[in-house]
Amino acid sequence: MNLNNRLDIIQSQKLVMTTQLKQSLDILNMSNLELEDEIKREAEENPVLEMESKGDVDWEEFAKNIDNKSYNIKSYDLDNDFTLENLAKYESNLYDYAKDQLSFLKLNKKEKEVCEYIVDCLDKDGYLGIEEKFIIKELKIDKDYFEKCLKYIQQLEPSGIGARNLSECLLIQMENKNINDDILKSIIIEDLNLIGQNKIKSISKKYNINIEDCVEYIEKIKEFDPKPGRLCSNEKTIYIQPDVMVRKINGEFIVYMNDNANFHLCINNYYKSVLSNPTSDENAKEFIKNKLNYALNLLKNIETRKSTVLKIAEVIVKEQNEFFSKGVKYIKPMRLKDIALELGYHESTISRGINSKYMLTPFGLFEFKYFFSTAIQSKEEEGTSSTKIKNMIKGFINEENKLKPLSDDKICKLLNDEGITVARRTVAKYREEMNILSSSKRKQFIK
Repeated sequence: MNLNNRLDIIQSQKLVMTTQLKQSLDILNMSNLELEDEIKREAEENPVLEMESKGDVDWEEFAKNIDNKSYNIKSYDLDNDFTLENLAKYESNLYDYAKDQLSFLKLNKKEKEVCEYIVDCLDKDGYLGIEEKFIIKELKIDKDYFEKCLKYIQQLEPSGIGARNLSECLLIQMENKNINDDILKSIIIEDLNLIGQNKIKSISKKYNINIEDCVEYIEKIKEFDPKPGRLCSNEKTIYIQPDVMVRKINGEFIVYMNDNANFHLCINNYYKSVLSNPTSDENAKEFIKNKLNYALNLLKNIETRKSTVLKIAEVIVKEQNEFFSKGVKYIKPMRLKDIALELGYHESTISRGINSKYMLTPFGLFEFKYFFSTAIQSKEEEGTSSTKIKNMIKGFINEENKLKPLSDDKICKLLNDEGITVARRTVAKYREEMNILSSSKRKQFIK
């Protein structure tokens, strides 16, 4: 065995991941909202970058109007326009709302402290998120005192908060509505799992009631809120903005970027003047040059992202022409590899380019990934798209007799009649991917 040390020269090729390349790949992979957050972060850290809002006031024009004693009086929207009332806006949450209500109860100092501690232990759905034994140990109280304070919490709005499980949550709401029904109470305590499995006959047999009465009990239970804490949620709804838009102009589908951002990036003119000034400090110039290079790379990578996403969208529209002309039923099988070969990109680039990207079409808003699907054997030469098959399954189920829902075997036969060869397990897989229940759980017992 030769254990001597030696030096060898080996020639090889490898890809070096530079900071600029990593940033380019990350930006391509981002959604519109993620990109907006990244731009804001960079603008805060890099003084050379400047975000100009498209809604900024033109102060020069405003000053001219003042000089000319000319005022443009118009009506305004109290909710949306700039008003002093809109500057300070407080949004309450579940915890503040519950603690405010505690002040209306006759509690001593110790009870109030325990109740506030329990409120802080609730999760966003309103359930007690910590085991009671830990609260009892932390506050050095006994179980009876804990139960007493928890009862105070369970009297608060929204009805159902402070519960330790789903059954208790529903029972609290039942009690607060002054509903006294032993059968309903027993179903809530013992048989929620049977309701989840749609075993209506088992429940009606257990309580010796007919199907109609059993369904009525279940409908009453469905009127209760299983997540009462969400009623006080201050989470804002985030709306999806399409990255590209498709319109039919003169018989041809045109794809263009959706540039409806509320701001645009630019280079700060002050730092440009510092660089061009021969009397400026050299260290300051070097700092500005580094920041300027980083800013220019960011702007370049954002433009590259736009170009790549637009090219991918154009090929999708070209390949899925029947979809855009006739509708969702005519979607064709398409792979990432097909787009990569068409554009001369790597598949990973296409994968990043379609991630969290959306397209507004004449038939609605679709994620880019919607257009990519495998081919299933059928009478069509190219095969049938798995997305099309999912739509067909969904259509069959929407039109089924709810008293006798279609089984996976029956759906499989219907697809075979359409010339599409699929196995029953494939139908079950697609159904589950669309979050559609099995036939036994979809069945309704009365019209």
